[in-house]
Amino acid sequence: MAIQLSRRILGQSKMSRLFITLWVLPTIVDGQPQTQGDIIDSTSPPTTSPVNDIIDTSTPTTSPTVTPSLRPSSLPSSIPTLSQAPSREPTDRPSSSATPSQNPSNVPSMSPTLSFTPSAAPIQYSRPTRVDIRYVPWNELDPETQKIAMNLDYTNTTWNKYGANPIEESSWEDLTSEQTSNASLLGYDMKSWDCWINHYEGYRWIDMGQPFIQVLQWFTSLGWDIQSWTGKKEAPESDFKTWYELTSEERFSAAQLCYFRMTWNEVEVFTNGGFPIMKPDFRFDHWWKLDDEVREIADKSLKYSELTWNVLGLGAVEARDWMRFTSSEVEAAESIGWNQATWDCWINHFRSYSWENLVFYGLDFEYAALGWTEFSWDGSADAPSSSDRSWDELSEDEKDHATKLCYFEDNWDMIDITPNNGKFPYPKPKSRFSPWNELSDDEKEIAAESLQYSGKTWNSYGVAEIESKGWDELTPLQQSDAIRLGLYERTWDCFQNHYHSKRWISLEGEVRDAFRVLGWDENGWAANFRPPSYENKWGRLSEMEQTFANRICYFEDNWPGQAEEVKAENKTDASVAGDGVFDEDGTEVETGGNEEQDTSETGEKGNQIDSGSSESNTPSGTQEENSGSKWVSPAVPATLLMTAFGAWL
Repeated sequence: MAIQLSRRILGQSKMSRLFITLWVLPTIVDGQPQTQGDIIDSTSPPTTSPVNDIIDTSTPTTSPTVTPSLRPSSLPSSIPTLSQAPSREPTDRPSSSATPSQNPSNVPSMSPTLSFTPSAAPIQYSRPTRVDIRYVPWNELDPETQKIAMNLDYTNTTWNKYGANPIEESSWEDLTSEQTSNASLLGYDMKSWDCWINHYEGYRWIDMGQPFIQVLQWFTSLGWDIQSWTGKKEAPESDFKTWYELTSEERFSAAQLCYFRMTWNEVEVFTNGGFPIMKPDFRFDHWWKLDDEVREIADKSLKYSELTWNVLGLGAVEARDWMRFTSSEVEAAESIGWNQATWDCWINHFRSYSWENLVFYGLDFEYAALGWTEFSWDGSADAPSSSDRSWDELSEDEKDHATKLCYFEDNWDMIDITPNNGKFPYPKPKSRFSPWNELSDDEKEIAAESLQYSGKTWNSYGVAEIESKGWDELTPLQQSDAIRLGLYERTWDCFQNHYHSKRWISLEGEVRDAFRVLGWDENGWAANFRPPSYENKWGRLSEMEQTFANRICYFEDNWPGQAEEVKAENKTDASVAGDGVFDEDGTEVETGGNEEQDTSETGEKGNQIDSGSSESNTPSGTQEENSGSKWVSPAVPATLLMTAFGAWL
């Protein structure tokens, strides 16, 4: 009776034709081993010689007998037997001859062969190259490719849903010749099909350790054994986890078996917000909202500061993936709620992976959709346009792929989550607007070395040569030192350089509008011809000019027309602190406002907007609490806008 069983359990091994070991075992006759040449033919007639014709001696002879003895003598002979023919039985020790025997023995020796050269090592496992056509959506395939796929029983649904087509349960050897021909047209061969489509699930357990396969180690790492593989016990725990629930070791093993997130999960698994892994909410709280213990660990062990924590993506530690952490950093990160999956996705976004590693884990699909290639990734080609666009400027498809890399608007735009209720687009950097004599010795040293500040150039805004450079023009050391002083790309370009190092065409819309209100145009920008408004003191600017000057981080003290050195005795801690800044105890600095300004030239009090004021020009109720740098442009009367823009609207 024919019994059909699963190939996994009793199917013929695909390697049985390649690896066959023949063993010739001795036959036992009358208690004595017989070699292949001693096989007794049961059909032969019995011997006619009587038993007593065989000589039985009790003592060894000095020369060999004519006929063999029935059994060996009890004493060995005094000299070895000299024979020109090889012995019938193998010896239990290697021969002393310097030359090998002419013919090999018929049975294996009883001791291992002694060799001074290594045996041939098994071929090292190498994951076959991915066939990318399988991961192109059905509606993007050309008609010819769709026809080939249909010959393999694919439909629109089973093509877009991995693992849904029953043919994917078959190994290459189980396919018909017609199916292998069609699979070959898609770019598959035996190795790539069995890994990327079948994931070796059509193999027997004993096959997977063969030298030309060697995947047993990866299945073992995932918890499989022969009992679970043959269905005699439940599948291991890893089989019930989603991709990012696997441990890092399990995920590595699964990737070796040609799985990645989409094929392992088979269906898209998303958390709230459409992310592939749960969002670590505490990372998006500002520094002083963290628990004391978390803040201390972030400070001491992961080298965060208030600035590098609050500006998403700014911290040096965030440029490293989990595998580049020291053991103490791993311990610290785990103690406050991170693991490899959450860190690499939510914090590093896999940015420090090599392109090869992105491909290994299937992450290149998402970055490729954002325009990245292997060459742009390693810096040998220009970065794609998506890297320069804000979240709002991305297409919906680009946002979808960015979301799968744990991006959303705040961390894509690298916002500063420091509460900012002031009139500037970014929180005012406290240390930069502190007088030189109030800086710590460390701060003075940092400012004086790579940034080449002196006491005079520090206190006179816009005078230092370094401030004529945009952030991208600074050296890595200068950028690092600027961060230590509380400045980063956005605050440097706004408060230090005021965007003057940028080309007119590259200015963002609101920034360009602010310069237009102040009298700039494209030609004047290219010629560096400053408009008349820059010759006025702050108090002589109109209310609208002051408002738009705030948008490019100007205020009374640093306005070019003011040209006054900062006097330490005239600056209180509150006025230096600026808008929406938190003191070391986490309390927001309350600053005074509406100071009267001396406008003796006009005899009037100017409409000064105090730089230390915590009030916003935003209409009441429009500013959200803890809004970070989601800065809302101050309201500007429509009549003033029409007057200012009438010449060029």
